[in-house]
Amino acid sequence: MNELVHSISPIRQTAIISAIAVLLSFTLTGICYLLFYGMDDRFWPAMTMAIVVPWGISIPLGLYMSKQRFKLIGLTNRLKEAQGNLRKANKALELRANYDGMTGLLNRDSFLSQLNKLRTDQDNNVLMIVDVDHFKDINDSFGHPVGDQALNLLGKVFHKILRKNDIAGRIGGEEFGIFLPDTSAPEGQIIGEMVRHEIENMIFEPCQNMRHVITVSIGVTDMALHHQRSALMENADAALFAAKRRGRNQVVLFEPGMRASPSPPGREQPRDLNLVVPDSKFG
Repeated sequence: MNELVHSISPIRQTAIISAIAVLLSFTLTGICYLLFYGMDDRFWPAMTMAIVVPWGISIPLGLYMSKQRFKLIGLTNRLKEAQGNLRKANKALELRANYDGMTGLLNRDSFLSQLNKLRTDQDNNVLMIVDVDHFKDINDSFGHPVGDQALNLLGKVFHKILRKNDIAGRIGGEEFGIFLPDTSAPEGQIIGEMVRHEIENMIFEPCQNMRHVITVSIGVTDMALHHQRSALMENADAALFAAKRRGRNQVVLFEPGMRASPSPPGREQPRDLNLVVPDSKFG
C-alpha cells in the first residue's frame, strides 16, 4: 500500500486531497446551512464559497506537502541505501580483519583468538601445524603469483577435508594451524593423513602441461585444559620439526622429549623441484 502511495505524483496527490476536501466542505456546509437557515436565496452563494475556499487552500498546500513528502521519501531511500553500504563496508572490514584474503582461512590473530576461546570447551582437542615442504622453491622457480595460487589450493583442501567445527588459519607465510575440537590424538593423526594425502594428490600446474607435486609436513599434539597456548604451539612445532627431520611429507604426533627446530621450519635447504609431466588425462 505504501509503495502505491509513493508512486503517485505530487499533482495527482494534490488533486485527490483537494477533491476530498471540497466534497467534505460542500456536504458539511450544505447540511449545517439547511439546519440553521433553511433554503433561502443565500444558500447557493454559500455553497459556492464552500467549493471555492477549499480549492483555494488545498491546492497550494497540497502541492507543497506532496513535494515535501517526496523529498522525505527520497531522503529515506538514500538513508537506507547508505545504511546498506555501511553494513557491506563493515562486513568487508570484518572479513579483512579476521580472514586471510588469499586462502579464505582465518588469519593468525583470529586463529589464535579462536584457539584460546574454544580449547577450554572440550577435554579432548588436537592442534596441528601444517607447513608446505620446500615452498621457497616454488616462489624462486615460478614466481610469487604461482606460489599464491598454491596457497589458495591448500585453503580449498582444508575447506574440503576439515569438519564443520574444525578451525583452520594461516599463521605464517606457508604455515597453517588447525584446531580439532573434541578429537583424540589418534583421530587427529588420521585427519592429518587425510589432509596430507589430499594435498599430495591435488592437481597443481605452475606451467602448462607441467605438474608440481606439493607435499606438507604436519605436527600434531593433543591438548589438555591445563596446557598453556605457548606450550601447545611449541609441542606442535616440535612434532612438525620431527616430520621435517624424518624426510618430510608425513604426519608426526608429539611425544615427550621432542624439541622444536632452532629456526623456522620454512627455512629449508633448496632441492630439485618435484616436477611431473602429466599424463594425457591432465593434458
